[in-house]
Amino acid sequence: MDLTKEAIQLESDLIRINSVNPSFGGKGEKEKANYVKRKLIEYVNKYGITNYTLKDYTTIDKYGIERPNIVFKLDFGKEKTLHIISHLDTVPEGDISLWETDPYKPVLKDGKIYGRGSEDNHKGIVSSLLLLKMIFESDNVKPKYNLSLIFVSDEEDGSEYGLKYLLNFENEIFKKDDLIIVPDFGTPKGDFIEIGEKGILWIKFDIEGKQCHGSTPENGVNADVIAFNFANKLYKQLYEKFDDVDEIFLPKYSTFEPTILKSGVENPNTIPGHVEVVFDCRILPTYSLEDVLKEIDNFIKTFDFRRGLKYYDPSVEVQINYKILKEEQPNYTKKDSKVVLELKRAIKKVLNEDAKLCGMGGGTVAAFLRFKGYEVAVWGIGEETAHQPNEHIRIDDLVKMAKVFYEIITPSD
Repeated sequence: MDLTKEAIQLESDLIRINSVNPSFGGKGEKEKANYVKRKLIEYVNKYGITNYTLKDYTTIDKYGIERPNIVFKLDFGKEKTLHIISHLDTVPEGDISLWETDPYKPVLKDGKIYGRGSEDNHKGIVSSLLLLKMIFESDNVKPKYNLSLIFVSDEEDGSEYGLKYLLNFENEIFKKDDLIIVPDFGTPKGDFIEIGEKGILWIKFDIEGKQCHGSTPENGVNADVIAFNFANKLYKQLYEKFDDVDEIFLPKYSTFEPTILKSGVENPNTIPGHVEVVFDCRILPTYSLEDVLKEIDNFIKTFDFRRGLKYYDPSVEVQINYKILKEEQPNYTKKDSKVVLELKRAIKKVLNEDAKLCGMGGGTVAAFLRFKGYEVAVWGIGEETAHQPNEHIRIDDLVKMAKVFYEIITPSD
């Protein structure tokens, strides 16, 4: 069977379909979902598949845009099911001047295909479809698991209309002892399996001082100075307090980074009275988000805004409040879970690599499933170009991913 030719065709077709998440100004995933459904039906007709169900769980988002989620199941009469979950949406192309090719025109060069979404997450979509081809073009294959190929929307912006929505139908899709793989991560050799994700806490602090003229600081309270001191001290305190390390994670420590500093002042001769400071915190499973929030609450109570201010109006009551922008608890899959062991075995057999276990700071849809008690592994192969200009993937890696999935679902020798 010619997997390489099929991989190139699938990737090329998908790259041509702009499926930027509507939260980033895109039109969404509908066209790409329709393409995937057409390909699935094409395989059904080509191979005479009868033991399947194809269901579209579509919802409407806050923009009035359809957000499709596709579940394609093959029933081989087994107790357990292997689920492979890919996402349909992409991020925007970014600064177009940094691209050497048109992001939405596939370019094949030196065994790699270039285009937005080629790695994130077409590698999941393409390898899933190649797996179907392998199963039904192989002789006398008797899969040891049922197969479920899932294609979701909205992964790039929190999955509200994607996997989180799909979990409303959890009982008709998943069972607790199923094997679930999310191909939304990858290293060049495919020798890492992600089994845990740090907790995510995005928190916006609003600091209220008093605006005044830049030449008379004693008539106001400079929110900029407070923000600088506040962020610097909180940054140091959080790193000192939550300093555990876990060698599985990359990086191996929790992170607490100020990312946004914003005031409404645009002219240089006005002292700002209001400033926003945003922290992006990625927290090891050693701690809970509640631990971090409790530390932040105590810090705010004891923070003395006067220290660092040279001149200010002492009658002003400074206010520091915060709003949580995103909150996801740390999550973890057992090292000896069935899906991890099966993946390690298949990677060794197909790639001749001894897979290492790791955790990550970024979030995938695996988190929502782990919160529900499912064992999920995140794995793939790629050169880590997701979200970057000139995003690309090696065609051989798409084929290798499909072969690893095939090795999992077929009986071992």
